[in-house]
Amino acid sequence: MKRMLLLFACCLYPAYGGYEYADRVIAAGEYAYTLDWLSGVLVVDGGGADWIEVRNSSRLEVWSTSVPLGLDVGGIMDLVILNSHLDYYGGLTEELTIGGQNATVYLAGGRIDFISSYQYVTWVDGKPTGQHIHIHAQDGWEWKYENGLIKGVKGLWLDGSAFDIRFIDKAGYDPVWVNVYIPEPASLLLMGFGAFLLHRKRD
Repeated sequence: MKRMLLLFACCLYPAYGGYEYADRVIAAGEYAYTLDWLSGVLVVDGGGADWIEVRNSSRLEVWSTSVPLGLDVGGIMDLVILNSHLDYYGGLTEELTIGGQNATVYLAGGRIDFISSYQYVTWVDGKPTGQHIHIHAQDGWEWKYENGLIKGVKGLWLDGSAFDIRFIDKAGYDPVWVNVYIPEPASLLLMGFGAFLLHRKRD
């Protein structure tokens, strides 16, 4: 099973190290106070920020952040994804906000305390579809309830580390939980294996 998870990680995630594809890297020892990222690829690996806003179909990858989480100390306090894409593999973030119908977020590790969403989903036969927030978790995850309403999710990432995320619903938009999609781990392994086979055929 561990080999299959490693195969999945290698096939699904972009090449790690070097970041030749990145337009900017916030590395260890760097701290951005307010950063508006408008185009290209931004990578955070070891650095931190008070506020990062990613817009205009650009992309952000967060591999790791500085520690501990705190204003002017470490981590990313506020991360805003507007009509852009986020891949989050590790690090510390207080609040992740997603907005715009073209924005997508893939979460695969690390600590995120809060998620807020300014988005709508499509409902088919009474079920939400077209979710923008994908959480890659092991089986056994569960919703967190407050006063009978879903206000968060907790479980284990595929690497076995724990997550516990609280949702902040925004008036006029769908509740965050309906915008969350958690694929079955078996589906993720099949996707990774399929990508591996396609890669081998090209060689």
